[in-house]
Parts: sequence; C-alpha cells; structure tokens
Amino acid sequence: MKKILLFLTFMSILTAMSYGQITNLLVNGQTSSFTITSGDQLGWSYDVPTPGDTTLIEIWIDTDQNGVLNPSTDVLWIFFNHIDGDPKGQHGPPDIDGTKNGHVLFQSKLGLAPAHYIMLFKNHNNYKTVTGIVNKLASPAITISGTVSVPPGISKQNIMLTLEAQGNGQTTQFWDALTDANGNFTIQMNADTTGNPWRLTTDNNLVFGSAVLSPMEYEFTLNPNTPNYTTKNFTVTAASAEIKGTARYEDGTPLIRDAAFISWNNGSYYRYGLSDTAGAFRIGLLSTELPQNNIQISAGDQFDTTQMMAIYTFPTVNSGNTLTHDLTIFKSNSTISGKVTLNGNPPNFSMQLSASNKDSASTNLFTDPNGNFVFHVSSKIYNYYIFPVNQPSGLSQTPILVHPGQKNILINFTLTDVKQGGSNIPSEYNLSQNYPNPFNPSTTINYSIARDGDVKLTIYNTIGEKIAAIVDEYKPAGNYSVQFNGSNLPSGIYLYKLESGSFRAAKKFILLK
Repeated sequence: MKKILLFLTFMSILTAMSYGQITNLLVNGQTSSFTITSGDQLGWSYDVPTPGDTTLIEIWIDTDQNGVLNPSTDVLWIFFNHIDGDPKGQHGPPDIDGTKNGHVLFQSKLGLAPAHYIMLFKNHNNYKTVTGIVNKLASPAITISGTVSVPPGISKQNIMLTLEAQGNGQTTQFWDALTDANGNFTIQMNADTTGNPWRLTTDNNLVFGSAVLSPMEYEFTLNPNTPNYTTKNFTVTAASAEIKGTARYEDGTPLIRDAAFISWNNGSYYRYGLSDTAGAFRIGLLSTELPQNNIQISAGDQFDTTQMMAIYTFPTVNSGNTLTHDLTIFKSNSTISGKVTLNGNPPNFSMQLSASNKDSASTNLFTDPNGNFVFHVSSKIYNYYIFPVNQPSGLSQTPILVHPGQKNILINFTLTDVKQGGSNIPSEYNLSQNYPNPFNPSTTINYSIARDGDVKLTIYNTIGEKIAAIVDEYKPAGNYSVQFNGSNLPSGIYLYKLESGSFRAAKKFILLK
C-alpha cells in the first residue's frame, strides 16, 4: 500500500481514459459525493460492459479528508469482488437483483463509522471513485468502547472495529468505529439489539501485517436497558516469525480477501491471514509457539472439484525466521479413481480421503458407502498420496502413491481391534470430522474432553468471521455428539473449532445445498 505515488498518476490517466467501462455509477443517487448518518441506508448501482463482469470495490478511509485517494496516507478498510448476477457475494455484498444483466445493485442500512471515505470501483483496469462523509448518530442509545494496543511500527489510529449481530447463525447488521490517535474507540448504535449475541472484532487487519491479535473477538449480549459497555480491549503483539507469500489461481488471478491458513501439531492449532488485492498474505507466530516443525500453509477450497487447494509444508520454523512461499491454486483437469476397502470389505460408510502432494496441492472427498472414489486433480502435479482423514484410531494410514489418470485403484486399509478400557472417560482430547460431509442442512460433530472444564465449539467462515457458537459451557470429561443445522447459511466451506483447557483443534466442513 505504500509504494503508490506512480500508481496515483496512472490511476488518474486510466480514469480519464476509461471509455465507459463502468457507466452510470451512483452512490446513494450521487455521481461524485454523498453524505449520510451512521445507520442510514447506503446503496450503489452501476453498469458493466459485459453481463457477469467482476468489479473490484475498495473502500478507503480518507484520513486527510481531501477527497483524493492517496494510498500512502489513506487507510484501506475493506475490499471485495462485486460480481454481476451473484446473489451471495464474494466476502462482500451481493448483486441484489441476482441477474447477469450488466447492471449491478446493492443497498442496505449500514452502521458505518463516522469518517470521510473514498470508494474505488475497478473494472478491466479502469477506475472510478466516489467520496462520502458519514456523520455521527445523533442520539446513540448504546455505546461500546475500548482500546487497541499495538507494537511499535503500527499506527494506533484508524483501526476499524466492527460490532456484528450474530442471531440465527448469521450476521444481520453491524456498527463500526475507528480508533483515535491513542487507539481508543467508541461504537455508537441505536436501541435495536435484535440478533443477540453480538460479536466485536477488528476489521481492517491488513494494517497489522503479521502481528497477532488477542483476543480474536468479544461476544456478548446487548441489553437496551444497559447503555454502556466498556473495557473491550485488544492487544496486537509483534510476531517472532513470519510466513508470507502470494496466493494466485493458475491463470495468475490473485486470490483476494480470502484466508491463507497455517496449521501445526497435526492441525490442532491454526492461524490465518487475509490476502490483499494482489493475493499477498502475511501470517505470524509468537515466541511462545516456536520452534515448530512441519507447519503447513494452505489456500483455496479442498472440496472444490474444479480446482485444488494449494499447500506447502515448512519443515522447521524458528524465532526470527521470515519464510516466503507463493501458493498456486491449480485447475482440475484429470482424475484418479478407484475403491477403498476395510480388511478387504466395503466400508459401509462414507470415508473421507485426501489426495495430496505436500509441496503443491491437495484435495479431499468422501467415498460412497461401497468405498468408490473419484479425485479431481491437476496433471501438472505427477505424484499424489492418498490417505484417510479423521478415521478410527485402529485404521492403518500408510499413504498410497498414485498419479493423474489412474483408474481402478484398489486400496485396502487394515482396521485392527481397539480395546476399550473399563472407563468411559477418554484419555485424550479429540475433535472428529463431522458426518455427513458435505451436508444439507444438518451434520453431526463428535468430540472428546479428557478433563472437566469450559468447552467451546464454534463455527467460522473461511475468513475467520464467527458464524455460530454451538457449545459454550462447562462440561465434565466425556464423549459428546452435537448436531449443527446450517439451514440459515449459504452453501460453502466453513470451519468448526473446539477449545477446552489448552486444547485447540479445528476442521473444515462443507455445506452443499
């Protein structure tokens, strides 16, 4: 974001020579500037040259309030691809007419932070901008305040805080605030607390680089009779080691505002970093987490049959390391098919399998009950290893080497007897893969708690936004099973995370409607 002076001149030239790539652009009915109050409706509409076109929208905080975008001083708040005809949205708002007709439309009541803004619309390398002013809510009924503490080198000012309603398993509304020069913030909202519980978190985390935010969020219930909620404080800690790179699709298109994940201890711990408009990501590790071996970094969707999830494994990460690896999300253009048996017999249930090359790509699937499978892979990667994922502890897991185009592969896994002790108390913590997966709309999640304690089982989307809290209570040690219903959610990849004591584990699952 800092190397941009030439970009500004270039952007001005492109805007002047845009030849109408984006036409009829209006924000709240205005062509160049708008003024609203926090909580008012904000909407925009524009035409694109080809039905189905993608427009990148960036919303910047105009820190010097001069109406001119200067990325060396202004602060990027949010960015997303807005696609003509997309009714769901790509980590951003949808096209609310849901039709590929060359006309894109969005409008909603938004609790935007009082500030000066610049909206940038980019389509086919052509730019248009609209400025805006959001004024304070005249008579706020509820305030939520706190401080964001940051390490040297990170500005305390213009960090965006977002308070989101989480009712019914999905975000229904939000209110924002920006930190001042001392890192203090105050969110001001009206008396409508519909959607309890609410979640408070930071929202423009690219400004942190690889530094680590703690806590990730606060969740609490708002009461219209309680006007003030204070000391919601966050601490940003400089990382002792950093993993960075870019995530791009095979054709060079960047993966924007999506999560790149690192995981370690066989997936028991993970952290993510959002990719920027160029696909660049930065993820940090704290000194207390180092050294670590076999840290895997990944980006993309492991269940998408049209493409493969990009992965790479770092053998060792030590304090002081800055490790770089670029991730490529390959298109699927070949298959690997066969059948799995257990002790020579059909499994009689859907087994989850992975076909992976630890230095390039991975894909997951579920067999049918007879064990039949078809992996969709890229022929640009020759060696894949097939192994079962999250299966019974008595199952042999020796990876099987396979290649694109292979058919009629027969894989037999040996399932040995596992003797149970006399107690139903598990000897260790465990989070099992949900079943069925993919699911619609309900699935079962099994987990084990080795000691009495507080237990949290939480659902997140792939950019780390909390979707629902399934379990949040004190539980005695034991084995548990819980149902999750995703009827209120759109199709997609989600994560579920189990926390109890010092144990942390997370797994991905897919809702397919």
